[in-house]
Amino acid sequence: MFNPFSWRNIPSARTLFVMTFMAGIGLIVSVVALLYLSLHLISSKANEIDERRTALSVQGAIQTSVNRIRSLVIDNGVWDDAVREVYRPHLDTQWLYNTWGAGYKINNLYDGTFVLDEQFNVLWGAFRSKLFTEHDLTFFGSGLWALIRDHIQLLQSGKEVYAGITQTRDGVAFISIGLVRPMVGRLEIYDGTRRYLVITRHMDAQTFSDLGKTFQIKDLRLSPKNTSVNSVPLRDSAGEVLGYLSWTPRLPGAEASRAAASNIFQIAMLASGLILVFIVLSSAGLYKLARGESLARKIALTDWLSQLPNRRALIENIEHLGAMGDPDTISVVFIDLDGFKDVNDIYGHDVGDRLIVTIAQTLREKVPTNGMLARMGGDEFAMTLSGPWSVENATEFANNVLQYLNHPVRIGKRTIHIGASIGIASGTLLECSSSELFRRADIAMYHSKITGKDRLTHYDAALNSARERQLLIESDIRDGLEREEFDVWYQPIVDARSQMMVGIEALARWPRRPDGELKPDEFIPIAETSGLIYSLGQFVLRRACSDLQPLEDLKLSVNISPAQFRDPEFENKVSGVLETCRFPAHRLQLEVTETYVLENPERARSAIDNLKALGTAVALDDFGTGYSSIGYLRRFNFDTIKIDKSLAGMVDDDEQASALVSGTIRIASALGMLVVAEGVENEKQVKLLKQAGCDQLQGYYFSKPMPLHDILQLRLQRLG
Repeated sequence: MFNPFSWRNIPSARTLFVMTFMAGIGLIVSVVALLYLSLHLISSKANEIDERRTALSVQGAIQTSVNRIRSLVIDNGVWDDAVREVYRPHLDTQWLYNTWGAGYKINNLYDGTFVLDEQFNVLWGAFRSKLFTEHDLTFFGSGLWALIRDHIQLLQSGKEVYAGITQTRDGVAFISIGLVRPMVGRLEIYDGTRRYLVITRHMDAQTFSDLGKTFQIKDLRLSPKNTSVNSVPLRDSAGEVLGYLSWTPRLPGAEASRAAASNIFQIAMLASGLILVFIVLSSAGLYKLARGESLARKIALTDWLSQLPNRRALIENIEHLGAMGDPDTISVVFIDLDGFKDVNDIYGHDVGDRLIVTIAQTLREKVPTNGMLARMGGDEFAMTLSGPWSVENATEFANNVLQYLNHPVRIGKRTIHIGASIGIASGTLLECSSSELFRRADIAMYHSKITGKDRLTHYDAALNSARERQLLIESDIRDGLEREEFDVWYQPIVDARSQMMVGIEALARWPRRPDGELKPDEFIPIAETSGLIYSLGQFVLRRACSDLQPLEDLKLSVNISPAQFRDPEFENKVSGVLETCRFPAHRLQLEVTETYVLENPERARSAIDNLKALGTAVALDDFGTGYSSIGYLRRFNFDTIKIDKSLAGMVDDDEQASALVSGTIRIASALGMLVVAEGVENEKQVKLLKQAGCDQLQGYYFSKPMPLHDILQLRLQRLG
């Protein structure tokens, strides 16, 4: 506090005042100078950081455009129709123009399309919707030739499509080249003939303006000379500089500096107190910003439903191990839930979401130490683990998952049965990339799914070949349905007492496959997993109804795949076939497997009720192979049960099997159900099954599956 009396003890009060004042002025000046210096430094650094970010954004924008033109070549060149057209002895120029040449006016994704021969001469081309008449590559500049020269062997084999930048006679352009080849399989050309598709997109001011808007780069432009420090060279595929990409810097640091300048004087006057407040507030703001960034990153790497890491987080984790040079083995466990789609269809997506959350929480508890569990999306999970014991620990984890899912999962008042198909792939990042590890694990998982589900498969090279064969068969099935290669054969069902034919079962066959006939147990599972079973099943039902329509005294049985049965529109499709073929509904019996009924009771009951309302009968197929019980026989009210051949075929030499068959027949009879025994192969079995009270018999003893003509001949012989 100021004390006037203290001045008397000081030699020069004025001098002290001046010194104090000057010290205060000096402090103020020092504070102001320090603030302005700090502000200038921060401004400069912010500008530098923004300049580097913008430079990276420019390079990213160019690379994105290069990738886009490459994707166009893949979309247009890896195409069966293109193979058919460009490998003709005489090109259909009208097709080429309508398909590729006219695209410039439609969507402006490219301005030039060209077809080159094996010598890389132009066979046909269209540039800006006009025919291109030149035959050599002079127009395209050195960039295209560099792509061809550097990658000629891979281009000829069709293994890769390449893209880059070149200086054409019309300006700077994005350009891509790739071999025209089929989507699946190899190119069936055994001489040196090759056809390459080249697509160009020339850059203009609008191109760079659009890129700038997309990547938030102000005034992006191409200049022939380096006229600004804010620029990066644009090089063609041969490494030659075509110009410089320049932009107007945003200078966020300078903007911040101008905004804060008006407060500097006030801060200086308030001195250290306000400076302290400023520091505290700034610190709090930076803390909040850092915390917000951390939260944003966490959200970006977390699956919103399960709160597990997502696919991106899992891949980043593996790539981090690779960047660290981790030499240990990495194991990837890929888990696909079996039957999850049925849960969504039957119970709704809310129950499906709750199921995902429940399973995720349980799987998290089973993850080994140092393992990382992620939800890959939908009904897929993955776990990665590294270390010398990663294979053993990953296998143990997978077995624990299977054991857990072998028991029903409780969701509220519902008990849901669900399984899993699991694949494991292991290796070091020195042997293969992270994406390759995931691909191998996915292949192993798929093998588990097509070989029965609810199992674990370790990847090996043979699985890769099996997957390729599966894809080939998928394509063959699709083509076979279009080319009418499939047929329907029939197996008689006879009355147990008179042994007269009372019905037949329709079975799919593939006798006209160009690469040789495949058995049903080879192509049916692939049709189911690929979704082609819908078309194949409709074909069998329609053909069988058409074939049997005139034979009024025979009933028709048709097997229904679980994939068809879970289709919400299945009952309407059956009704449509009956109406189209004019086939009486009471003569049709649809057979559904016991396993599907158990796994999807609500959907099964609804579908059975709807089918019976149409007038069709419903049979329970393969009875005795699952968890057979009187309860669900009564619940679903089947018209018929078919005793599986694994049980009925043992009545002649297995007393226990004979007793089980007899008991089953008595129960079914009490419930008013017809009983059919499958797999009958000898006269003794016929006698025993007849004595046990079986209503109808089916098996090789009476006939193998045969074409319709042979079945009719057999019927005439028996009637005679």
